[in-house]
Amino acid sequence: MSNIYSKEELLQMGIKVGDKVSISKKASIYSPETIEIGNNVRIDDFCILSGNIKIGNNVHISAYTSLYGRFGIEIGNYCGCSPRCTVLSGSDDFSGEYMISPMVPEKYTNVDGRKVIMKDYSQLGANSVVMPGVVVGEGAVCGSLSFVNHDLEDWTINGGIPVKKLRNRERKILDLVKEYENEV
Repeated sequence: MSNIYSKEELLQMGIKVGDKVSISKKASIYSPETIEIGNNVRIDDFCILSGNIKIGNNVHISAYTSLYGRFGIEIGNYCGCSPRCTVLSGSDDFSGEYMISPMVPEKYTNVDGRKVIMKDYSQLGANSVVMPGVVVGEGAVCGSLSFVNHDLEDWTINGGIPVKKLRNRERKILDLVKEYENEV
């Protein structure tokens, strides 16, 4: 008995899935019919995938990561989420003017719901939190424990609470990707 779902099991669930996909059976998958996964993707133990999620090719989602995609999450190619990341496409209004709970009718809540996009070659450090509407630019990375509450510029290294740009990031990865793709 395998700890990884077979492609047939994933297709039976309703997930649109490519080749060489490895998803732990210890991951929790909600509304699988709204999830699309590319080729060569690994999703580790204890991850939560919920809502409208589109994952590109050559992506790793590390253990305990949560993707809450009610309003949409798109993860590009060659991206990753280190352990315990949380990506939120929706967040309640905590001002006290509205109720906070998915257990009460929407007319009593004020949810900020916007798609989150991680462009190609981007990476989230361990325990990072990404808020609704954020675009993580191409090649942008953030360090561990980052609170990402605004867009990250392409090819930058970022970190902190809240996240801020630390410096530019090298683009040698693009040459490495070409070399890798020529080998496969």
